[in-house]
Amino acid sequence: MTEGTRPAPFFIGESPALDFLNSVAMPRSVRYDWLETGPDLLDWLVAAGLASEVELAPFREAAAAPALEQARQQIVAFREWLRPFIAEASGSGLSDTRHPVIAEINEVLARGARFLQIAPAPEPDGDRARPFILTDRHPLTAPRDLIVRLAAAAARLIAEADFHYVRNCEGPSCTLYFLDISKNHKRRWCSMEVCGNRAKAAAHRRR
Repeated sequence: MTEGTRPAPFFIGESPALDFLNSVAMPRSVRYDWLETGPDLLDWLVAAGLASEVELAPFREAAAAPALEQARQQIVAFREWLRPFIAEASGSGLSDTRHPVIAEINEVLARGARFLQIAPAPEPDGDRARPFILTDRHPLTAPRDLIVRLAAAAARLIAEADFHYVRNCEGPSCTLYFLDISKNHKRRWCSMEVCGNRAKAAAHRRR
């Protein structure tokens, strides 16, 4: 159960899928969940860059509330089903291609609509730059489609990330995950502000 005033969500994972796991967190012995209600879910998706306000506007209407709540419950269940899979693979690697979580992600992806679209390239650089890019669209026609965006983020993490560098913050009570993309792969903390400085202060006291 969430206690106290909830801070802004954490986007420290270097991956939308890990940020999704981090949408419930206990960085300082207090549990916060940023997906507690349907509007919470929509706000978080916008903040995470996984959807736009324009796309989500129909889902904020009162008539969409029951479907949005059903979608939220499915998304929270998916988050908590994904968590042990990430926890088991983090710091080591992925090897089980038949894992049920992968099958579930593929099943969710198969339900979603998808199409390619030609779009203007952002600020062509030079005379020979191509004026167009090919974009991959996942339209949101109903709240049930929201989980597809999250499943796609999880699929990209699984297919593209080196799980040797997927880590849980070393803070004693911190539950936040991140992909260590630092040059030397020595990152230990979700952030210095949340856990790193506290660990340094504790070490200083011990000395």
